[in-house]
Amino acid sequence: MSGNPASNGAADGPNAAVVVGVVFSAIVVLTVIAYTVTVTTVNLLAVDLLAYPVGGVAPFVVITGAILTIPIIIPTALISMKRLG
Repeated sequence: MSGNPASNGAADGPNAAVVVGVVFSAIVVLTVIAYTVTVTTVNLLAVDLLAYPVGGVAPFVVITGAILTIPIIIPTALISMKRLG
């Protein structure tokens, strides 16, 4: 009982950079899947079924891709700040 807490490196948890990398990779994979499903659905319904021109549908797909980047940016920034900060 010396009053000094025992330093144990294994109790600190996983490496922060590894956690951020794994979370970032998982979020990117889920976002790619969501974007692929969205593009396929829009193509199937709007272009193939309803015969809209591709030029008229393309802005919707681009905007959807931009919106889907939000789930990449926000959680990665929050986890990075918490684990690396």
